Amino acid sequence: MKDFISFIKNYPTRDFIYLFSKISIEIYKKQLKHDEEDMNCCMNFPLKIIEFGFVQKQVMVMLSAWDIQDMAYLSVKHSNDYRNGNLSSQEVGTIVNLYRGYENEHSKSEFLKDADLSEVFKFMMGMTYEQFKYQNLAWPIQNFCRNYHILIGSPNIDREKIIDINQITDELFGLSVDELLAVEMMILWLCSQNPDPLTASEKLYHRTETSVITKETLEKVVGYYSITYEDVRNSQIGKQIFYSKPFVITKKNKESIMVSFYLLVMTFADGLYWLVRDYYRNNNLGQQFINAFGEMFEDYFEELASIYLDEKQWFKIPEQKKKSADYLVEFDDVILLFELKSGLLGIGAKQQVPDIQQIDTFYKRNILEAYEQLKNSEEEFCGEKQILKIFLLYESATNMQIIMSSIPDIFVKDKGCYIMTIEDLEMLLATYQNDREKFKKVIRALINNENTEGKSESVLKVLNEYGAIGDMHFIDERDYFANILKCFEDDFR
Repeated sequence: MKDFISFIKNYPTRDFIYLFSKISIEIYKKQLKHDEEDMNCCMNFPLKIIEFGFVQKQVMVMLSAWDIQDMAYLSVKHSNDYRNGNLSSQEVGTIVNLYRGYENEHSKSEFLKDADLSEVFKFMMGMTYEQFKYQNLAWPIQNFCRNYHILIGSPNIDREKIIDINQITDELFGLSVDELLAVEMMILWLCSQNPDPLTASEKLYHRTETSVITKETLEKVVGYYSITYEDVRNSQIGKQIFYSKPFVITKKNKESIMVSFYLLVMTFADGLYWLVRDYYRNNNLGQQFINAFGEMFEDYFEELASIYLDEKQWFKIPEQKKKSADYLVEFDDVILLFELKSGLLGIGAKQQVPDIQQIDTFYKRNILEAYEQLKNSEEEFCGEKQILKIFLLYESATNMQIIMSSIPDIFVKDKGCYIMTIEDLEMLLATYQNDREKFKKVIRALINNENTEGKSESVLKVLNEYGAIGDMHFIDERDYFANILKCFEDDFR
């Protein structure tokens, strides 16, 4: 039997991407229905095999949603649109089985052979980061609302140091932010039916003369998020380019085909943040946005504190000769020291075979170098109350327990130190406001950390164990997704 690369060379890249894009839509819709009989965000396909050399048998092989972008990338790298093979859905089982073999050969298992436990956890962190993103359908809406709130919605965040995002969207698309989001919402809907949204009849989406959703605006937005085969092949970040460019432009007919519906949803979730950040990069404006966003993250922290806490419970720690933590928050039985980090993990670290160097860089900048600041503040405020030291990340992830286990010199040795994502903080504060008994149990568990060598309990795990309030921050007037969706629906009445 041929190997995966030899097999896919026989088929047009356009047909290959289109077929598996349609499968991504099926997997996503199945996941929305919470089908508990199958694994989350996966689908099984039949494969005929011969057992013992003569017994014909049918087995099932499993395709995970996160495999699809790698398969698409390999098709772009090793095939083209001018191959003569006729690809059918009946061959999916064979293709997936061959891909499993290719994946095993390129798993970098040699790294794990000589790795210590912390290095194994580090490798697992990259794998699970990507997998957990696909398995959790709630995070895209949370991320969208938070990005919108910080960049546009909140009156409490200082945006004087950044270019107005409406100015950027007007320059790029001739649209305001909300108009752009309406167009993107339509693209999501069209792609939930067909991987090529630009082939849809304009009658489907252009309902009124005043609507901004036109063929022209769809083409502009899809074009912005599209990439040619050549640029995919030359991409320095390999298959991860599809996270920012989820459409590929085919060579033969210049179609814009969606690689995976999951990638498109993720692009919508983080699109506003990356729209601004990429604008700065593409216009050679340096680190201005990244630096300004760090200050905006602090503004957001202060806004959360003002909503959920008494003004006497928290303050920003003033700068001193010794570097210190950013904020102190005090409760009845504990003081929380927060060091805020808005830097994001490199895209190459968030995949099944992660770039360990990028993980090390993220750890160094956001955790290792900041640990001394937290310890300095711990010494300064040490008293009768227990102190917990918190690295607060803007990075959205649910695998903090694995991250903590991969840095045992801090999180295993120091039982009073935790990583918390901004979602975790929102949950903790909502629990404090709505259910003090649950909040006390969570804090007590964090103080009495029962971690053992090689294992660390994450804040999210503790929150879930004690039934903490879910992330209730982006509801009502802060539910920007619902607001955009309502405008979108009103446009079609």
